[in-house]
Amino acid sequence: MPFDGDSHQSIKKWIELFEDVVNTLNLSDFHKLVFGKRSLKGEAKLYIQSETGVNSWEKLKDLLLSELVYSCNSAELHEMLSKRKLKDDGALEVYLLKMKQLCNRCNAEGAALMQYVINGIPDSVIRKTSKKQGEQEGELPLDTYHVDHLGTLESTNKNYKHILCVIDSFTKFVWLYPTKSTSSHEVISKLELQKSVFGNPRRIISDKGRAFNFKEFGDYCSSESIQHLSVTTGLPRANGQVERLNSTIIAVISKLSKDEPTKWFKFVP
Repeated sequence: MPFDGDSHQSIKKWIELFEDVVNTLNLSDFHKLVFGKRSLKGEAKLYIQSETGVNSWEKLKDLLLSELVYSCNSAELHEMLSKRKLKDDGALEVYLLKMKQLCNRCNAEGAALMQYVINGIPDSVIRKTSKKQGEQEGELPLDTYHVDHLGTLESTNKNYKHILCVIDSFTKFVWLYPTKSTSSHEVISKLELQKSVFGNPRRIISDKGRAFNFKEFGDYCSSESIQHLSVTTGLPRANGQVERLNSTIIAVISKLSKDEPTKWFKFVP
């Protein structure tokens, strides 16, 4: 459910849909903030990256609504352009894209945009465009996923036999998906569900199990610009984020479904 700030998208409708999803999942404010930021792409992402003090979902929502509710009032647009300045510690590419975003609201003339851009850059600022992205400073929420299959479990009436476990390396948040097999195709379908809400991670770490070692999975990661790291199967040290949870998850699900062992999938959140 990404949002990129395109003028054809409605930020109000996106927020309404996003809140329906996160409220259904009963997520905390912290995770709403993390997943909200992760869902932003393009100009919307750059805008939020340039702002400080965004420490809650409500703050993030207010900023998005104030900046990305599009208008075609020419006088207001020119006033906003005249006030927009490149900060001394700001990234030039962020400033340029934000100016372009503002101009797209009312199809401002190219010459007018160029003059506003020039006027907004302080004389003291002499720098090259930098690659100042969050991943350069270390791992972030939803940056790296650890994935693995649990099972084989007792077959259900829906033919579920396994659980695909996905763990966010930074927050340690866990997602569990019942699966009928350990095929690459089914792993990809679950990752697509994950992507629809939280976007893609930068990196996925897995063991060398069949699902993750097939060309189909490698091609998927390449097409989605995801780095795939494959570690030796059966070594808890290698993919420890998942391995440490395996026995706990199985034990809890087995206990909860003790009376109806073929319906264990009902207890997978």
